[in-house]
Amino acid sequence: MMLRLLQISLFLNLLCLKLSAEESAAIPIVDCHVHLWDLKRPEGVSWIKQDNKMLYRNFLPKDHEPIAAANNVKGVVVVQAGHSLPDNQWNLDITAHNKSLYRGVVGNLSKIIGTSEFKPAFEKLCEDKRYVGYRLSGRSQEKLTDAFYRDLQITADKGKTVDFLVGEYRLDEIADIAKRIPNLKIILDHFGGVTLDGSPLDTEWVKSFRTVALQKNIYCKVSALFGRVKEQPAPRDIRFYTPVIDLAFECFGEDRLIYGSDWPVSETTGDYASVIKLTKAYFDGKGRGVSEKLFHKNAVSFYRITDLD
Repeated sequence: MMLRLLQISLFLNLLCLKLSAEESAAIPIVDCHVHLWDLKRPEGVSWIKQDNKMLYRNFLPKDHEPIAAANNVKGVVVVQAGHSLPDNQWNLDITAHNKSLYRGVVGNLSKIIGTSEFKPAFEKLCEDKRYVGYRLSGRSQEKLTDAFYRDLQITADKGKTVDFLVGEYRLDEIADIAKRIPNLKIILDHFGGVTLDGSPLDTEWVKSFRTVALQKNIYCKVSALFGRVKEQPAPRDIRFYTPVIDLAFECFGEDRLIYGSDWPVSETTGDYASVIKLTKAYFDGKGRGVSEKLFHKNAVSFYRITDLD
């Protein structure tokens, strides 16, 4: 009997050690919101003011790659920083040397969606399998036309995604798009455009956010935590951000939330590691399984990028 008890005790100790090792192993990260830009590009990056000493300079792979390596980032989805049509290809070209890291590119087709230019340009870009979709951050038409929906259907049928920067497109419009094209994968950048100033979340915005989350083909990026704060530099205390993350987790659940740093815009408040640390401060409490989904599994599924080794 004593020998049997010792065997059971040894087994339980070994099991605990195994579980402890698994828990302590770092979770690999896929960062789904990184910007790269070169101010010498023809259209530049018009939204960055020249007096912004932090951001008014070039941010290229040579600047980003060491940061990614130091922070266990195993995959990146680059999101185009402006509306320039040629910059869709430029983002693919500038990252082609390191496809194991730069696994996807979200371009920007705001200027041509709903026009005759869209289909040939989109199909050409899709010849590179790393072109996972595009972002709509600007608006060239007042109403959502049949041609606009036509191009979104082409996108869905191609298995590509659409990032929405809420503002030019309202949450209720995005919900309607999701209903009309249920096979289109949509993601809301930066918590659906929320602004944080320490006050309770706007009740009308919360209502719209809850409504859009009912559409199961819509995901939400846990991104730009620092950038959503009205006054910069932003707080680094997770309690400041808990209300909006609580809401996102409640509405979208663990399977439709995806991590993004918003680097280098995040540098306005803190370094790359501080964004990850802040996000982990919340999601570590949800358990390893939830963190794995947030930091890479959901990204692999949504953007259809190669899984991590």
